[in-house]
Amino acid sequence: MKNHYFAMLVLALFSFTQIQAQFCPPTGYIQDSDLFFIYEAGTSNCADRPTTVSVGSSVFTQYICEDQLSIYELTSGAPLAETTNVAVDFGFSICEYANNGTLSAEDFDILFKSLVKVYPNPVTTDSNLNINLGINTSVKVELYNVTGKKMLSTATSNLNTVSVDVSHLENGIYIAQIITDLATITRKVIVLH
Repeated sequence: MKNHYFAMLVLALFSFTQIQAQFCPPTGYIQDSDLFFIYEAGTSNCADRPTTVSVGSSVFTQYICEDQLSIYELTSGAPLAETTNVAVDFGFSICEYANNGTLSAEDFDILFKSLVKVYPNPVTTDSNLNINLGINTSVKVELYNVTGKKMLSTATSNLNTVSVDVSHLENGIYIAQIITDLATITRKVIVLH
């Protein structure tokens, strides 16, 4: 009987530790009026993350939530004057982050790849495929058909949004390779004119 109670106590302590751990993402980053929190893959579900967090009297609301990333934007209060040492209130825990203005290469890769948006997908009535990069950078876009043949290539510099004319492509599935100075990203694109 004592073993049974001991096992339940250990399980309860483990569960409490897990509940507390889910509220402090390992990496936090502040830029402008946004808070970025990076998680290890598979360790936190979006449903378990708070929809709002606060720093002092400033409130931030989540607008992007993915497996490894949550981004919160300022929705009330003043922009943060101090961004180097920030205590973020997640509701159940207050987590402290020392923000020196740089991210590790791995964290930057997670952040950048989640910000890239390819639309509309599928491309139907519009003849342009748009790619929003989230930041100004040089970019080369290559589209390949399912057999691996390069169907088009275009390059531009210092833009955060690129439009690619796909009107000459046949209906089908393509692979878009988006090559920037920062990372290379691959997305599936469907063309249905």
